[in-house]
Amino acid sequence: MKKVVVVFTVVLMALGACSMPRLVKVEEAPDPTATAVVVLPEPTEDIAHPTKPTSSAPDTSDQILLLEEFSSDDGTWNTGFWTENAGEDRIVDGQYLMTVNNANYMIWSETFDVGTPDVILEVEASLYSGSVENSHGFVCRYVDEDNFYVLTVGNDGWYSIDKFVDDNYENLDSDFVSTDLIDPNFNVVRAECNGNKLILWSNDMLLAEVGDNSLPEGQVGLYTRSWDEGNITIAYDNFIVYAADSFSIPQGGQFDDVILEENVLFSDDFESGPGDWMVGNYSEADLEIIYGWLTYTMKESNWETWDVTQQVDASNVKMQAYFSNDAEQTENMQGFVCRYQDDDNFYKIAFGNDGYLRVGKQLNGEWIFFVDGYDTTDAIDPYFNFVEASCYQNTLKLWIYGELIVDVSDPDNSFSSGDVGFIVGTFDDPTVVVSMDDFLVMSLD
Repeated sequence: MKKVVVVFTVVLMALGACSMPRLVKVEEAPDPTATAVVVLPEPTEDIAHPTKPTSSAPDTSDQILLLEEFSSDDGTWNTGFWTENAGEDRIVDGQYLMTVNNANYMIWSETFDVGTPDVILEVEASLYSGSVENSHGFVCRYVDEDNFYVLTVGNDGWYSIDKFVDDNYENLDSDFVSTDLIDPNFNVVRAECNGNKLILWSNDMLLAEVGDNSLPEGQVGLYTRSWDEGNITIAYDNFIVYAADSFSIPQGGQFDDVILEENVLFSDDFESGPGDWMVGNYSEADLEIIYGWLTYTMKESNWETWDVTQQVDASNVKMQAYFSNDAEQTENMQGFVCRYQDDDNFYKIAFGNDGYLRVGKQLNGEWIFFVDGYDTTDAIDPYFNFVEASCYQNTLKLWIYGELIVDVSDPDNSFSSGDVGFIVGTFDDPTVVVSMDDFLVMSLD
């Protein structure tokens, strides 16, 4: 339960870096001497939906001010146990694990001066263990332990933007949203602290935007807290900080940012069972619905498998989905099929997490590729991507996080219409696991 916020400082040992993280207990009973007491709202059945979908993408790598993949514990981050075993930070298997053992405690990581207060922060966050009733995300404009902003989501669907000024707490915006927006297990969380703007996204969906001028400068870091239950651990990976003035958030490649309901041909968030997808255990692959994702677990080397909606027959379409690489290796193939006629005739628009691209067609059982090589834009993330593709007239296009990386045409325009779906493949190493979510197909006619 989200409750009263009155903050006590717990002094930590100095660990000798840019700044000191701290654990803070959030008392349930108001302190009568406090000058500001804010009661956060209880859960309600009303779901607050964001008003605008967005997709994130850096235009160039030189926008990056800080990139941390947590490949090793090199001393950059303060790790270890906190006072009275209230929490622990550790780097394990390429993830930064922040554990809060006590109920109603919050902790933030080492904070960093990235040279500007105007930043975009992004991180992959997983519920490693414990209750879905948690909060995790970022601190920005961190001045000291009494002055900073907090932008967080919780695996129970809660989001919040908060500030501490002179150790006085104020909630700027908060509410519950559906699991379509904040997943109970894994989310890509992004925040913007830019001028007086504080903006929060989850999985490329806008959650909240507020304005506040209290803290014009400060550092950035990661943040985790518990509520009624302690012993929660959040696993962070691929923490990136961009300069806000050189970062753009495209609205879906060539397409307008407004998705018209009448243009939607098919959508599936994989929350209501398999539908017409051919889930099952096969000799070459297992196809399953796992935690609201369609997951392909491959078993055979140099093998591709695909599936289609069995509901679409369209010519000019745009497709979009989230793709997650759930294996250690990045040598794989994943993407969309369109204008599917049968297993021997369709278009393929696919990429690998290692940056490899294959776009072409299977015509009468024979592959013909228009693109067969590595991407040069560095747009493809090794583990998680928001992907769009289009089959329009005789052109095939592919966007990663809104950046166009393939634009080719089929001079023969072999297929005029057909079904759409997914394709996943392996090369020499069969240990490929790829998951898809929030599949959306729209007509371009």
